[in-house]
Amino acid sequence: GNSSQTRALRKQIERCAGLEAPLLLTGERGSGKALLARLLHERSARAGKLYLRFDCAAPPAAQLEARLFGEGGALAAAAGGTLVLEGVDALDGAGQRRLLQHLQAHPGLHLLTISRGELEEAVRQGRLRDDLYRLLASQQLQTTPLREHRGDLLLLAEYFAKVYGAVIGRRHRRFSDEAIDAMAEHLWPGNVRELCNRVVRALVLAQGRQILARDLGLEPGQEQSAAVATLADYILRAERQALNDVLARYSNNMSQAARSLGISRPTFYRLLHKHRLR
Repeated sequence: GNSSQTRALRKQIERCAGLEAPLLLTGERGSGKALLARLLHERSARAGKLYLRFDCAAPPAAQLEARLFGEGGALAAAAGGTLVLEGVDALDGAGQRRLLQHLQAHPGLHLLTISRGELEEAVRQGRLRDDLYRLLASQQLQTTPLREHRGDLLLLAEYFAKVYGAVIGRRHRRFSDEAIDAMAEHLWPGNVRELCNRVVRALVLAQGRQILARDLGLEPGQEQSAAVATLADYILRAERQALNDVLARYSNNMSQAARSLGISRPTFYRLLHKHRLR
């Protein structure tokens, strides 16, 4: 992608890849958290070591203890490499306590935790230990919904068409103007994953020389209901856009980034924390 949001995210990946602390990856479903985790591993000093994803909600309760904490479990296997944890909110009290103790005893473990907001909700509801969450989220990185970096939309669609066209043996087709308009109007609730799935669908269904809106399962010219409804939503988006723009330009000079926005450095850092950009 070439949008300011994507450029800023690439800079943050380079910065975070060298961290020796747990990192929480947040974002909407389908917005690229798993890809982000893989990129962080590949950019780290552990790139040649084991990369392991483990979903705490997947194993039966009777097997979870051994598969996560056992001698050959995920935590032991990923020592020296990268462990990506999902579904941490599914752990019971004993499991949460044991995970916290393991992380405290092994501060060098390269741990990435994925959340779509369920961990934060579990903390609010008292189902997840606050001290465990604070440790998992000592550093945070957030993906951007596709609707907030629409400048990358056609670039991504053409990339998927090229890659998956070769996989399924369909010749390259360009997107028609109506297809591009329909993609621009769509809200993409499933984010980049939805875009990929729709492009693959279109490659299979397209009959002519171009991919049409109907091949993507979209209606040309059909108005989509707005996702943003309040003034507060617009203000939050504007703040985040401004922060991403200055981070892309002044990622190594926070003082200059703050000055360019006309705010103090402490205020700048408070906004970064508010939007989970640092």
